[in-house]
Amino acid sequence: METTKKLRFGATYLLENPSIEDAVALCVKEGLHFVELNSNFPQCLLHLMKPDKLRQLARDNGIFFTLHLDDRFDPFDFNPHVGKAYRQTMLEGLALAGEADIPVINMHIPRGNIVTLPSGRHYIYQEYPKEFEESLLSFRELCGQNAGDTVRIAIENTDGWEGYEKAAIETLLVSPIFGLTLDVGHDHATGNQDLPFIQAHHRKLCHMHLHDGWEQTNHQALGTGVIPLGERLAMAAATNATVVLETKTKEALRQSVQYLKDKGYL
Repeated sequence: METTKKLRFGATYLLENPSIEDAVALCVKEGLHFVELNSNFPQCLLHLMKPDKLRQLARDNGIFFTLHLDDRFDPFDFNPHVGKAYRQTMLEGLALAGEADIPVINMHIPRGNIVTLPSGRHYIYQEYPKEFEESLLSFRELCGQNAGDTVRIAIENTDGWEGYEKAAIETLLVSPIFGLTLDVGHDHATGNQDLPFIQAHHRKLCHMHLHDGWEQTNHQALGTGVIPLGERLAMAAATNATVVLETKTKEALRQSVQYLKDKGYL
């Protein structure tokens, strides 16, 4: 258990948090190490959060922050105006992270638009590989030029990556600023579809969303489901990945913290 005792655990941003200060207070109360700010929430919009305020909150409370970008984030959109807006979002996130000492920015890999034909579902990014690759390379270069030396961009698994998505992730992982987030509940719900890919690139694992679940149900309190949490935590410990307790309520967070204490992780 010695390796896992060094893990850094954080609280996800909850709907029950009226403000970032409330999220920080909850994090401190539960004895956690950081808060994952989430720009899906209006309290965490990138242009509203002030880096000096975040630094002060972190210093005063002995914690740090990570950042989860909007779930719809898609800098590869073929519409240049839409793609530009999302690339600007990443630039704002990188600037905030650099100024507020945020070590990890979490993002989803966008699946892109889907065209349904009699022959089945066709993914627009897969159907136009040249255009998609150009967007990927441009985005990778942009991030590399603006990330600095202290920020990692971690790509999270969601609904089970398609082959073209895995190829896109590998293109991004060529840059040292990109890493991987293992969301253990999402992966379990897909029948561990993405786990082999993450294991094959295990040195890139820098972040984890930890929650319990069963079948297609996830985001449950730790210890209430069937996910092999010890195995997943061992993966995080091997690469010193930050671990977010991604439950949806304060009570489930409290139960999860107690589980970690009972198992000797906290």
